[in-house]
Amino acid sequence: ALIPLLNAYRHESTEAVWDIISLTTSELRKFVETNEGAEKKLRAFAGQLAREQYERLGWHSNEDEPETDTKLRATILSLMIYSEDTEVIATAKEIFNATPLEELDPELRPLIVSAAVRYGDQPADLVESLMKVYEKTASVDLQQDIAHGVTSTKNKVVISRLLDQVQAGIVIRNQDAARWFVYLLRNRDGRTLAWDWLRSNWQWIEKTFGGDKSYDDFPRYAGSILTTKEQLEQYRH
Repeated sequence: ALIPLLNAYRHESTEAVWDIISLTTSELRKFVETNEGAEKKLRAFAGQLAREQYERLGWHSNEDEPETDTKLRATILSLMIYSEDTEVIATAKEIFNATPLEELDPELRPLIVSAAVRYGDQPADLVESLMKVYEKTASVDLQQDIAHGVTSTKNKVVISRLLDQVQAGIVIRNQDAARWFVYLLRNRDGRTLAWDWLRSNWQWIEKTFGGDKSYDDFPRYAGSILTTKEQLEQYRH
């Protein structure tokens, strides 16, 4: 029922409408993650929806464009990257390789870093270099963008290493642990590993965060992101 409704708004140019389109598309992803054919169709559909606005907005802001267009660009590019459009992904990687992290457009930096990590040729090496920047930078915004980017990796070994760093509490501080866990849980390639990590390390979480306001983030976000019946039974028990 939602697909035809979304399609009816494909010519819309209002940021607030696209926020809802993006949110709805994100929710629809939950229904296709275990069906490769359906997922490919949803990815293609997302690209078709966003194509008109992508061609209008491009990658770079215009001097006199309204702020709503500047914000909309990130939403449209997110949908185009989800569609796995080869041109869009190639452009994101080119921008990443040609521009220092600090100089990337703050509105687009999380998307650009994510595309470089997820679709790059050497994700482990790239994540390692990004984590060095994460450790040294004093910019909280840059740290958050790096966290968003590296947790989008498809590489299971990298995901396991990131979870180890979450628990070590050195590079990734304890006050940021919940955010990293949630990011990895949202990544379909990291979800099972993150969920298993939560279950295996629950005593550590209780000990470390039991008196902290972020304590309930772990079960609350897990409950909202997990999708399978097996995970539901594990969650209940």
